[in-house]
Amino acid sequence: AAVENTIAYLSEHLGKFLKKGERVLLCFRCQEEYSLSWFMEQAILRCEAVPVLWDEDRLWKTLLRQAFTNRVTAIIGPPLILLGLMKLKRHNATPLFIRRVITAGYPCPRWMIDGLVKGFDCELGGCFGLEHSGIVAGFACGHSWGVHLREDVYGVDIVDDTGSVLPEGELGQIVLYPQDCPELRLPIGDYASVETDSCLCNSKTLRLDNMCYGGLRDPDLDSLAQELMSWTSVLDCHVKKGDLGLEIEIVCFQGEKLPKLPTAARLVVR
Repeated sequence: AAVENTIAYLSEHLGKFLKKGERVLLCFRCQEEYSLSWFMEQAILRCEAVPVLWDEDRLWKTLLRQAFTNRVTAIIGPPLILLGLMKLKRHNATPLFIRRVITAGYPCPRWMIDGLVKGFDCELGGCFGLEHSGIVAGFACGHSWGVHLREDVYGVDIVDDTGSVLPEGELGQIVLYPQDCPELRLPIGDYASVETDSCLCNSKTLRLDNMCYGGLRDPDLDSLAQELMSWTSVLDCHVKKGDLGLEIEIVCFQGEKLPKLPTAARLVVR
């Protein structure tokens, strides 16, 4: 029942974006059964559209080739992967036909939203879930970039660093829990605030707003990674604190201007 309900929920929301018969490229690295990619694939089929899966090598050049040769008009995937595809399209001057983009997985900050809309000249939607577990917790309505929670399935608390629940409107870490098993707590690691005021879409469900990705768990490293990834010359980057200090690895486009890089104990640019 839970699987069927999730597929039905996704197909209802994807149906507002997708058109019958259009090709949809799924840009997920994890494609196992009951992953977020698998649920998206089932929902796309239910919408009578055609899912196209990223080939097994999971290479950037493969993703660009598939988007072009399959003439896909919609793409779904994690924000940074979609952003990378947009940068590849621009650098290689590859004419793509993408008109609908749906970010899925971790939160998509405003600078990514603006970059995707401008780079693809597209309509943008957003799904909040976990790629490997297949948890689908909410969907952005498009009127605001807050995510409307699936309140029939999940509840949420916003907590501070000590685990104390914060009041409405305050930014903190997201903790999900199933409505039928509230003692099962799932710290997401991402950040948001809870809003209960009315939305332009007239939905009365609780809304997660001001969402931001907390994957690095270090505000300074997260800020640096986002600054680097905001440059169109940077395809991918990895930053961490090693034993000797800051370590940075960047994949960039040859011949394009790079951002000013901080002093690092280890710096790899390729």
